[in-house]
Amino acid sequence: MLKFIKYNLWFFIPIIIIFILLEVLVVNIPTNFSIIGNYLDKNQQTIEVATFGSSQVKNAINPVYIDKETINLASTMQHHNTDFKLLKQTRGRLSNLKVVVFEVSYSHFEIGHNSKYYWKSNVFLKYYDVNLLDRVSFPSDSLLFISHPGYFSKLLADTYIRKISSIKNNKYGYNENRYKGKFKKLNYDATAISNSYVKINLRANTKIFNYNVAFFYKMLDYCQQENLQVIIISPPTHYNYNKLRNSFILKRRDSVLAEISEKYNNVSFLIAEQDPDFTARKFWNENHLNPDGAKLFSKKLNKIINQLDE
Repeated sequence: MLKFIKYNLWFFIPIIIIFILLEVLVVNIPTNFSIIGNYLDKNQQTIEVATFGSSQVKNAINPVYIDKETINLASTMQHHNTDFKLLKQTRGRLSNLKVVVFEVSYSHFEIGHNSKYYWKSNVFLKYYDVNLLDRVSFPSDSLLFISHPGYFSKLLADTYIRKISSIKNNKYGYNENRYKGKFKKLNYDATAISNSYVKINLRANTKIFNYNVAFFYKMLDYCQQENLQVIIISPPTHYNYNKLRNSFILKRRDSVLAEISEKYNNVSFLIAEQDPDFTARKFWNENHLNPDGAKLFSKKLNKIINQLDE
């Protein structure tokens, strides 16, 4: 038995050391999550606007162009259940919060919420002190590398080996150098863009829709109770994306927005999906803006935020 224990120690100790080293290296990389977490810690008492949503919102809102102190808590593949936990668990710290921004893009209500295995649970716990786990957290729940080895391995390689990172995050965690997307590769050529593949959800799901809409109303009720102004947004999407949308999905999304408009007096809207001001050169791909597009959209959002004080 002693021999067996020694053998296992010799086998596992090097692995543990390697994982500790990887974790230290990951933590020392200034990601947008760590920058946002730092901004949250330093500006808890002055933040007035908090935005939530998926990558569409993450890339569409640059707080630099918003007059009031703003934090963008959106991230890739993030859905309303995660948004709500982020809001409720930061609400006590954000004593001056007045406005929240929620995403209801084209098919947002047709897509399932983040599962309990959502890998960003570790990230948000470590940097935002927000627990998505629906249980008491353990120290291991804050470890980054093991939460998504593939993502963090690439990040480590890009940072320490290839040294090719083109990310230029500002103090709000917004990447102001994110131009090299699909549209730039196609040189913003209308014909090339028109002939390219478009990834879009065309599948309506009534069960998911009904659940998501009911959940969203709970979010709005909470904001009403907290005396928070709400702005519901859908960032611009390119013509090639818009023409492919499922009209049924779009119609019932819009019917919900109309109902919300009648029911809540603290809700405003910025549905910019077909805004003609956003030409191809404002897009990263069909449904994500580049920093130039974000500048324009953020200024439009800023105008609505300022109007709330009038």
